[in-house]
Parts: sequence; structure tokens; C-alpha cells
Amino acid sequence: MDRRNVQSETYKQSHLIILIVYTVLSVVLIVESFIMDWEKWAVMLIVAVLITAWFMHIRSILRDRDRLWLYSCLMMATYFFYGVHLTSTFDMALVMCVVIAIYTMTGEKPLVRLCQVFYIVTLAFDLGTMISQGEEITPLLITRSLLHVGMIILAGWVACTIIDKWTKVIGSSSEEIETLKEQTDRLNNFLANVSHEIRTPVNAVMGLSSVLEKETLPENIEDNIRAISNAGHRVAEQIGDILDFTEIDMQKLSVNNEPYMIDSVVNDLLSQLSHMDKNDLDLVIDLDASVPAELRGDGEKIRKILLHLISNGFKYTREGGVYVRIYSVPREYGINLLLEVRDTGIGMNAFEIEHIYDKFYQSDSSKTRSVGGLGIGIPIVNGFVSAMNGFMDIQSKRGVGTTVKVSIPQAVEDNSKCMSVRNRENISVGGFLGFMTTGNIGVREFYMDMISNIVSGLYVPFHRIQSKSELEKLLTVSHITHLFVGTGEYLENREYIEELSKDIKVAVVLDRNKSLDSGSKITQIPKPFYGVQIANFLNQTLDDELVEGHEKMMCPGVKVLVVDDEPMNLLVARGIFESYGMVVDTVHSGEASIAKCAGEDYDIVFMDHMMPEMDGVEAMKRLRVQASHMRRDICVVALTANAISSAREMFMSEGFDGFVPKPIELPELERVLKHVLPKSAVQYVMDDGAGRKIGGKKESAAKLVDSDGVKKPVPVTDEKNSGKTGSDGKNADVKADKSASSAESKISSGMGSDKPAVADADSEISFAPLDSLGVDTAAGLAYCGGDEQFYKELLVEYAGNPDEKLGEILKYYDAKNWKDYSIKVHAIKSTSKMIGAMDISERAKFLEEASKECDEAKVNEKHANLMGDYGRLIRTVYDTYGEGRNKAPEPEPEGTETGESDVLEFGPKGGDL
Repeated sequence: MDRRNVQSETYKQSHLIILIVYTVLSVVLIVESFIMDWEKWAVMLIVAVLITAWFMHIRSILRDRDRLWLYSCLMMATYFFYGVHLTSTFDMALVMCVVIAIYTMTGEKPLVRLCQVFYIVTLAFDLGTMISQGEEITPLLITRSLLHVGMIILAGWVACTIIDKWTKVIGSSSEEIETLKEQTDRLNNFLANVSHEIRTPVNAVMGLSSVLEKETLPENIEDNIRAISNAGHRVAEQIGDILDFTEIDMQKLSVNNEPYMIDSVVNDLLSQLSHMDKNDLDLVIDLDASVPAELRGDGEKIRKILLHLISNGFKYTREGGVYVRIYSVPREYGINLLLEVRDTGIGMNAFEIEHIYDKFYQSDSSKTRSVGGLGIGIPIVNGFVSAMNGFMDIQSKRGVGTTVKVSIPQAVEDNSKCMSVRNRENISVGGFLGFMTTGNIGVREFYMDMISNIVSGLYVPFHRIQSKSELEKLLTVSHITHLFVGTGEYLENREYIEELSKDIKVAVVLDRNKSLDSGSKITQIPKPFYGVQIANFLNQTLDDELVEGHEKMMCPGVKVLVVDDEPMNLLVARGIFESYGMVVDTVHSGEASIAKCAGEDYDIVFMDHMMPEMDGVEAMKRLRVQASHMRRDICVVALTANAISSAREMFMSEGFDGFVPKPIELPELERVLKHVLPKSAVQYVMDDGAGRKIGGKKESAAKLVDSDGVKKPVPVTDEKNSGKTGSDGKNADVKADKSASSAESKISSGMGSDKPAVADADSEISFAPLDSLGVDTAAGLAYCGGDEQFYKELLVEYAGNPDEKLGEILKYYDAKNWKDYSIKVHAIKSTSKMIGAMDISERAKFLEEASKECDEAKVNEKHANLMGDYGRLIRTVYDTYGEGRNKAPEPEPEGTETGESDVLEFGPKGGDL
């Protein structure tokens, strides 16, 4: 805050006080005027001026500074009227000292001097009047006059000194505040930049692990892949938390306002929580059936609020679980969405509750603390809730647990219930549920509260059953259509429950890591479950076919173009999109996407933002112009690592149809796909967990055996083209084993036919040449889930077209085109980190930052050295693992002994650069 801002605040605070003092003095003067029989016309004028001053203050007429000076002039005029009467001559000094003291708070020395001048003028007028009236000038009159003048001068000096000291203190404090704000902003920007940079390798970890999870692998490798995937999700969540926290702290948080479905939010939440280690704790989700099906607001932030509160509950709970209640209260503007999260954890005392909103606060922040986390979860929740005009309340007691209640106003798009049951008059439900395997009494109460709320919200009759004998008795007197059975109850009465499932629709609520026999007709509802799953079960009849597995979204035959200048990102995106049965093409630039779309009609174009020469926004706009001329519709979705909350708003305002942040989260991707694709393009199939689609549905990863005995990948086709996949018009459902064809299928789904060939999958792979160049191959293998063949494929992508890569960088360097240069070294930084070349990655990061600041000196300092080492690395990779291994070695240029020889070797013309 600079000095002018400080003064502005002072004006606002001093206006009212000065006006009140002016009013009090005016009232005293009016009373004295009547007592002393002074001029009545002046009294009327004072009253009129006083009313005008209050009117101007209330209506804020004129600027603050102008009004302050106007009040002061009016006060001085009133003071002059008071002082010109000889009875007040020697009372004026005391009154003026009070006025000067009040004006000190304005911080305006000119106003203090104005008071001094008016006093001297008024005193001089009185003395002149005395002399004109023949009054004798005595020494007492002179000394009294001089004493009063000296008093006013001293009061003015003291006031000006206080103002000077005060202004100096405020000025130094303002500088310190500005310095602290700048440092905080730099720290927040640093955290945001670091988080953004980490997203690229995390995108590779999550994307590639999700692809590998669909492969048929040995059990120990599947466990390792799952662990890598969980770690990637955890890092991605922490990156997102840091970005959210910095946006809140910098007051740059943006709140979206778009339709969303509350059951989709809960479903995405459960999908995300599946990667969390819950230490055998129970999670109970109680979604009220009366919550409107579709709301308008920021569904993503609602999900994050729930995620943080649930995560906090798990962190501080040793035994029991977490109960989540989601319900609504109707209001004129829509509803108040109420989120209540209770746990059976250790609880908090009054001191901890008071400080829980503080940044980075943790009840146990010692190095030996028993729980992890960054200490920003509750501040993030509080920031989100405040940004959405809601409020939050926390109640807790040591040793009992914590309850957090959040209320957020939301508009209603569709007022129908979020879940309902068809033909409920024909349904009667039994609950053989004691939750016997749950040892915590509090959690049992959570479950019973949830069951009670669900059945009452769905308006179906519910019979609570405590024992097998009660169940047998109930079945003789009532027609039960649906029966819920707990895991413990099923295990004790397995044969009886299986027999009942022939006549009644039975569902078993399964504990974690439990499953039924493959031949069972009983529906399995694994924990954690919520109302929508209950409603779906109640909507089934005994005649409905039981399909095991979980429902998976597919988009068979949808044509997709992915645009990204980084080949590794294209590889990850291809693997993810093809798992949905999409037909995927890829290009490396905005220009190439325009040319590609001119000859092909794509259903969706996924566009990266930061690309050289033509960024994603410009490419999207040109695609729209081209599509308009060709009388086509085109759907363009931003696919970028820019994941700050305002990024989505920016991309949507530019004209994108959707926004998917990197690393790609499947629930967010599916939400966007459902939004931008027609309903006919989206199908749901049952997945048995091994990548196979059940019930005659198409399979995105189906493989057929060709006549030569080699397994080949078969793209998913739509219904009208399905006859091309086989004589019966359906895709073959042939399970792929882990063999050389696995690597072959990955390569065939790579970046295109011009991609460098990879060595045979069966050949022994050695990474010793990379170790000698300082590459951490262990880190690179970790990015690839331990799959050496896939790591080798990434290396080939990394070193593909070495002359072209170096030539482009050097072209931008020679032309001092720092914008495109920064994009290219950004790619070196992120891809080098993926393969484990950490030193090159760090140096490329230095060049990226220097080129973004157009600091030519810093770029020149590091450019040649990095290009030499980078050139050696990609040449080694190219010669060892790529196409270069089949070529004769090229002679080295003579007379070159330093790293620059490598740079010269890769020039566009093979010569000097």
C-alpha cells in the first residue's frame, strides 16, 4: 500500500469524525447564539450548511479529498463567526487546539496550517475591533494574545511532527508489506511453475501405467504397476493442491458456473478414492435421493471439497471410518447443497480447531508425525467454499471424532430427483444387514443411517432382518422382491442365500477384497457403495441377466486427432484414447492439424496449447474457419498441462468446446467426452477387469490371429462397419498374452509409419551406453512401469529425427526467436526427465526460463554446452536403439575435440550451424 492509498484510507476514516465534531460545535454555537443574542441570520445559515454537509457525506458527492477540504472550510467559517464576537476572543485558542488535534488524524499538514491561519486572522480581527472601539492596549492583553498565538503555533508544530513520523512509519511499513507481497507472489509463482513442470512426467507415469494395467501381466508385475499408478495419482493430487492453494493465496481463483450431475460427482470421487490407501477404514456415502439431478455451479470444486474432507478424515482415523452425507435445502435461488463429513478419528481440541484454517497448520508437525500431507487441505476447502459464497463449520472433540459441515448455494438445472425407482409399488425390500464384519459401533450406525435415508428417500418398504430365522419367517408372510445381505450374513448362510437367489433378487454388500464364486447369480455391490447403486439394483428384476464386472464407457469408431509437439505425449494420449475404442491419428503441430483436417473429418480434435510457430488457440481458430468454409462442424478440446482454475475459462472463452488438463484423469476425460459427443457415440459395456467387454459388446483391445500366425491389433469399428472384422460381423474376443506381440502392438499404435523402428522385443536390452552419459535409466524405467521394451520405445521417440530436432532449435537460436526457442527447450526438459536424463533436463529448464525473459546473455552462456551434450545423447540413442543402428557410422569432423563437434555433426546440412 503506497502513501496515497494510506491517505485515502485515512480520509475515509476521518470524514465521519470531523463531520461529527463540526456538528457538535455547530450545535453549541447555535445554543450560545440564542443565549448571547447573536445574529439570527447566521444561525439559519449554519443549520443549512450543516444539513448540506451531511447530505454530501451520505450521498458521497465529490471525491473524498474534496469533501474533506470542503468540511474544513465550512468549519473554519463557522469558527470565524464564533471568534469575531469579543466575548470569545480568549476562548478561541482552546477550541482551535481541539480542532488541530482532530485534524492530525487526517495526515494532512496543510489542514493544520489552515487552522493556524484562521486563528491568527480571527484574533487579529478581534484586536483590531478592540482598538477601533477605543479599548486600552495593556501589557496583559499583549501577553495573553502572544501566549495564545504561541499555544496555537506549538499545537500545530506537534501535530505536523506527529504526521511526519506517522507518514514515515506507514511508508516504511508499506515498503515492507510490498516486499513481503512480492516475495509471497514469487513463492506462489515458483510453486505453480514447479507444479506445472512436474505434470508432464506425471502425465507419462499415469497414462502409461493405465495402459499397462489393461495388459495381461504376471500378478507381481500387476501389483507393481498398480503401485506406480497409485503413486502417480497421489503426486497428481498434490500438484493440483499446490496449484489450488497458490490461486487462493494470490486471489486468482476462478469459479466455473456450468451444469453438473451430483451423482457423477460422487462416482468420480469414488473412482479417485480407489487409489487411496484407506487402511481398512470404512467409507459410507449417504446421497439423499431428493437432491436435484442436475445443478449449476462448479462440480469440480464440490468434488475436491469432498475429497479433501474425506482424506483428512482418513488421515486422523485409526479405527472406524468416515461418513459422508449429501443433501439439499430448497431456496428461492435453487438449493443450499449441504455436505456433512463425520469421522471416528482422534478429534481436535479448541486450540487446534481455532488454528485449523491457518496455512500449513498441522496438529502434529514434528518430523516424527504419524500422518502425511501438506497442511493446506482445510485452507483450500475454506477458499473454495468462500469463493462459492458458502460457509463451513467444524465441530470436534478429542477422542470422539470430527464433523465438518459445508453449505454452498447452487442453482437448479433439473429439479427431478437424482435417483428413483420404477414400479416401486411392486417392490418390497429386505435387509439382512448387521454389518457383522464391521467392528466399530459408530460405523455400523453410519451404515444404518445411510440405509434408512436411502429407502425412505426412494419410498420403498424396507424390512430389517436380524437373523436367518427372522428372514424365513418374513418370507412366509411377505412377498420380498429384493434382498440385501451383508458379507458376514452371507458367509454364515451361504447355501441358503444362494438358494434364495433363484426366487428373489439378492445383492451382497461385499467387504474390500471379497468376491463371490463365479457361478453365483447374486449381484455383488462392493464397498464403498452409495444410493445410485442401490437404486440401480432395485430397478432390476429376477429375469434380468446378471453380468459380473463393472460398467465401462466406450466410444467405438469415434475418429480423434491429437495435436501435440511432444511425441511422448502423443504416445500416452494414443494409448488412452484407443482404450475407449477410438480411431486415433496424431500430428506434431498446429499447421499439420489444419492440413490433416482438410482431408479428414474428425469427431474430436484434442489440441495442445504451447506449440512452436502456431499455438493451440490460433490453430483452433483456423480449424473453425476452415470447417466453416467446408460446411462442417468441428469439435476442438484443449488438452494441456495448464491446469489453473482460470485456464478452463480462458480456453472456453477462446472458443474451445472442452478442456482436459494433463495428466489425463479418466473421470474428467469421460465427463468431457459425454459433453461433446452425441449420445449415440457413447456406449457402456461391462468390463470383467481384464480388458474384455462382456455381453457381445465391442472390445477396443481385441486381437486377431492372422494367417501367418502373428497376432495383430484390430481397431474398434462401429456397427455398420463391423462386418469387416470377421465373417460373422463381430470382433473376435481373443485374449492377448504377454509376449513379443505386446511390444509389437504398442509400436504399431505409435506415432505413425515414419516412426523409427525399434529392436525386436525378444532381443536382450542393455542400457549401459546411457549410463555412461549420466542417464538415470532406473528413473526412466520407473516412468514406464518397469517395462524395458516400452522404455526402449520411448528412447526411440526421444531421439527420432535428431538432425531435424537440433536444426529447429538452432534456427530459432540464430534468429533470436526466443518464444519458439523456449518451447523447444521446454520439450527437451520434459522428455529428458521422462527417460532419466535429469542433468540435461535441469539445464534445459534454465534455458527455458532465460529465453522466456529474453535474456540473451544467459541463453548464450549455456546454449552451446547443452546442445553438445544433448546431441551426444540423442545420437547415442539413435545409433543404439533406433534406425541409426542399421547404418554405417559417420566419420567425425576433423579438428573438433570439444562438445561442439556434436552440435556440428547434427546441423541441417551436416555442416556448420
